[in-house]
Amino acid sequence: MTLRRRLAGDHGAGGTLALMVAAGTLAFSLLALSLFSVLPAKARANAAADSAAIAAAESASVRSADESCAVAAEAATLNKTTLLSCDVVGGEATVTVGQEILATTFSVAARAAVPRPAAQVSGVNGAIPLEDLVVISYPGVRADPPVYLRSDAASALLQMLDSYHSQTGDYLPVDEGYRDLAGQQRVFNEYGWPRAAIPGTSNHGLAIAIDFVNPPVVRGASPHAWLVDNAAQFGFEPLTDPDEPWHWDYAG
Repeated sequence: MTLRRRLAGDHGAGGTLALMVAAGTLAFSLLALSLFSVLPAKARANAAADSAAIAAAESASVRSADESCAVAAEAATLNKTTLLSCDVVGGEATVTVGQEILATTFSVAARAAVPRPAAQVSGVNGAIPLEDLVVISYPGVRADPPVYLRSDAASALLQMLDSYHSQTGDYLPVDEGYRDLAGQQRVFNEYGWPRAAIPGTSNHGLAIAIDFVNPPVVRGASPHAWLVDNAAQFGFEPLTDPDEPWHWDYAG
């Protein structure tokens, strides 16, 4: 090969090498740009998911599950994300938010639970002022006279009623909650022990007991089967001594 031909060959190899270096530099730059775009966006999505979960969990103490999820959706929107899913059970919320990053939608899940102090009410069994209690307003719940419960029991019951309705399309018949001493005395006079608790000792007098009646929830019926399978996750347990399948107590 002549000197001239060798020089020409060296020049061509140099051009190819330069193109490869340029392409590598461009690829690295694009990768770096993607990382610098994705990582902060993912961090913001994680923070948005945490914020939405905490908002839902905090609102669950005073709102139904659906209302708490609406609060979570609002929190997600404020953080420039979209609420993809939301599940509120008891005082715990699990949410998933999505955010579009470089034409790709990323989803982030978060869970939060807010500890609740034991409810403080004044008065003794059957003598709790009504202003210390919460009126239960929901389809299927007796409206006149109203059904009252302690605040934590009321919140848990509303979430359970929401869950039952969403799964079955029906409503649980709640006909009794807090019962004062005079009311418990009337029941005791009619049914006696052990069907009715001695006045001053009933869980109805503590505003944590519920009777699912009108029509009564009886063993073997689908509402009772649903309660057996699901009530515990909302903090409710059945009264078994005496055996009353329509009577459930909030145990937290």
